Amino acid sequence: MKVGYMATLKVVDGKQADFEAAFAEMQKAVKADEPGTLQYDLLQDEADATVYRVFEIYENLDARNVHGKSAAFGAAAAPLGGGVMAGAPDVVPVKFIS
Repeated sequence: MKVGYMATLKVVDGKQADFEAAFAEMQKAVKADEPGTLQYDLLQDEADATVYRVFEIYENLDARNVHGKSAAFGAAAAPLGGGVMAGAPDVVPVKFIS
């Protein structure tokens, strides 16, 4: 059964371009190394340019667990820790309705 997550990330103002570049690299790693990841999209809040959301869809819970533990994901995510993020992400599981 597919599983989904919506992650909300707050970025330090002025670091949006750095965040977007690092996230693009992370997306490449996810697409290359995580076949169970069906969707991994970055969205920016229209009202607050420092708020981003990541919409994630996985084939199943096992695929989601691979995502969080993969070496490629960890390496690609490392640049996000260097003063780019304004706090920890808020990740919420979502249920598919239709």
